Amino acid sequence: MKKKLLLIFSGLFLLAACAGNGDEETMNRENEENRMEQTDSVSSSPMEIVGTNEYGRGAESDGQDTNRDEEPMKILTEQADSIIIYFSRSGNTENLVKMIHNETNADILELTLVNPYPEDYEETVERANEERETNNFPEISTDIPNLSPYNHIYLGYQTWAMTLSNPIIRFLDDYGDLLDGKIIHPFSSNAGYGEGNSLTRMQDLLPNSTIEESFAVEDAEVVSSENELVEWIKNQ
Repeated sequence: MKKKLLLIFSGLFLLAACAGNGDEETMNRENEENRMEQTDSVSSSPMEIVGTNEYGRGAESDGQDTNRDEEPMKILTEQADSIIIYFSRSGNTENLVKMIHNETNADILELTLVNPYPEDYEETVERANEERETNNFPEISTDIPNLSPYNHIYLGYQTWAMTLSNPIIRFLDDYGDLLDGKIIHPFSSNAGYGEGNSLTRMQDLLPNSTIEESFAVEDAEVVSSENELVEWIKNQ
């Protein structure tokens, strides 16, 4: 009798173990399929480019650095060898990001701030000026992933006071060593005054990186600059 009971319990245990293994294998397979579906959808669905209607001096934002109505942009895959890292206040630089992604299928990482800039342009200027005067640039809230798989970094920013925008300075101050040995492709939007000394400042902050030819465009011309941007990418 004891032997029979032992055989019954042993059989039940083996069945449970087999069922558990099957569930785990199914779950792993589903997770892999979901990951592949996400990757495929990223590569096959071009991002829509829509003008912001906020250009030049006085351009307002949503008060959340483009993220009031949607989550910060983040696409991280296992296949890409390039990534677009950027900050965008009113959305013009983000449109350049979408164009670059549509052309290169690069991964994307939007930089966010612990304390986003105000919606009002003049208030943003006042705060940005104070940050520069005190050398106290805004804290980045983004979790920075492992950047070692990426050989190419598309770095997107704005020209503020004829130099790099403050969040990008803080990012390079804090994480510039992660870009050592990388090839940097700078791109930017401005209010009509060009890049200023932003590339010189970038090279100072990234002494161990290679800075390639940049792409700069006035914010009001971003949407119509796609052909020029594509040509710039091809020549990198």
